[in-house]
Amino acid sequence: MVKQVAAFDEAVRLFEMYCRAKGLAPRTIETYQYALDQLRGLLNGAEESPPLPTRFDLRRFSEKMLSRGLSRSTIRVRMRSVRVFANFLEREGLVDASPMRGVEIPRVPQSLPQILSTEEIQKLLRSAKTRTWYGTRNHALLATFLDTGLRLSELINLDSIDVDLRSLTIRVRNGKGTKDRQAYVGRTLARSLRRWAEIRPYGGSCDAYFSTRDGRRLDKRNVARIIERIADRAGLAYRRIHPHLLRHTFATHFIKNGGDPFSLQRLLGHSDIKTTMIYVNLAGADLEEAHAKASPVDRVFHTL
Repeated sequence: MVKQVAAFDEAVRLFEMYCRAKGLAPRTIETYQYALDQLRGLLNGAEESPPLPTRFDLRRFSEKMLSRGLSRSTIRVRMRSVRVFANFLEREGLVDASPMRGVEIPRVPQSLPQILSTEEIQKLLRSAKTRTWYGTRNHALLATFLDTGLRLSELINLDSIDVDLRSLTIRVRNGKGTKDRQAYVGRTLARSLRRWAEIRPYGGSCDAYFSTRDGRRLDKRNVARIIERIADRAGLAYRRIHPHLLRHTFATHFIKNGGDPFSLQRLLGHSDIKTTMIYVNLAGADLEEAHAKASPVDRVFHTL
């Protein structure tokens, strides 16, 4: 039963204030806002604020999205956004009970992410490595993705003070959930970053670590085009190579090479270990092969 303490628009306003006060990422708040805008259209398309949604309204909202042919993953994101809002209503006493109780969120079959093979990684890095200014930058950029698992937004927001080649660390500021963390630089990446440090622009109004030749910070489109051009030059145009695929590649190869999921969770900045465990599943076939080669008991009996 819904208490008529606040109309929908007022409740949404209070919810947005709560999200900002909690320090949620702007993109997360935008996702919530869009889902609630879509829900408002279902409740009442007029300018007057509709009442708070009931369980029946939310079920109807899910069914309408299905009937419109939206993907289950899209519906799931929107319904999860609505659930956060509904839980807020209950916690703030605007409703007796969350209207999401008893409302199922469509399940999405879990698909394993695509990754690059060791051979494809080699081709990509070799194609980026040229004697030009751009080649030096692009090799360092690609190697950073592949050796740290940084998200695209995290990489383009790096400043020069965030990269410490003496301690071989990278400070990742304002990661997902506005959390800071530390990434680590391997020897090959360190060599590439040192070459880049010798020629990268310094000073000016922007101190972005990865920049254009005139010192401007790279944006998402710049990076996407850089990766596409290098992939084409490497003969990998048939693969849709993008920054998140490079992140998946880092994570999976980290597990394949003996890393543990709890360390990987910290390196990737995941708040939930369940998110990280997908890479253990993805590396499963290779781990099975590795065990067959390195089984302790088999090796003992082989030497007897």
